[in-house]
Amino acid sequence: MLRFAVVGIDHGHTFDHVKGLLAAGGEFVGYCPQTSVPALREAFEKTYPDAPQIGREKLFDDPSIDVICIAAIPRDRAGLAIRAMRSGKDVMTDKPGVTTFAQLEEVRRTVAETGKIFSICFSERHCVRSAVKAGKLVAEGAIGKVIQTLGVGPHRLQLPTRPTWFFDPEAFGGIIVDIASHQVDQFLFYTGSSTGEVIASSIGNFGMPDKPAFEDFGRGAAALRQGGGLCSRRLVHAGGFADLG
Repeated sequence: MLRFAVVGIDHGHTFDHVKGLLAAGGEFVGYCPQTSVPALREAFEKTYPDAPQIGREKLFDDPSIDVICIAAIPRDRAGLAIRAMRSGKDVMTDKPGVTTFAQLEEVRRTVAETGKIFSICFSERHCVRSAVKAGKLVAEGAIGKVIQTLGVGPHRLQLPTRPTWFFDPEAFGGIIVDIASHQVDQFLFYTGSSTGEVIASSIGNFGMPDKPAFEDFGRGAAALRQGGGLCSRRLVHAGGFADLG
């Protein structure tokens, strides 16, 4: 039986990791209670009262654990994933799995050196019923050739419960890395592509002058290049954060 543990519970998507692996027959060994969002730890304690709270290093060093799930602050996810893989464990991380190109290269190098799996759980494709259904329709040929995917916001701001790191672009990666990564994943999956290219993007702060570094709007377009030509498949994402009540 696959045994897994959670390291980093700074985002609610960590519940999707646990639910998915339990549904697949995995055994939840325990989790590190360290978090920047105490409410998440409290929710974890209530949802999984029998799961022990274990120090991070003990989880990394436990040879019986097969998979480490990570939903830490985004800038910390790559480092934790690398630590886990070098401890002989596969990784499932929340999106975004990395926030810089330097982190991406280090993760790739670690995967090549260790042979371990580095995976990202894109919950908007795996855990949203309409997205799952869309994937089945595409696979069955009911839609035909997918030539465009479209994703629009806004994303709920939830200002009273947001941790401070959420408003630091270096911590969460910026709105396109953080939010639009879902749409990039969907674009590649629905079009049957393995690679794509960002051909245009823009960001802005239009509604939060008190947090000038924060990006509350992002827009991007991506395309797939094959055989030297630009295909007509593209992703358009426009959205931001808003107080929706």
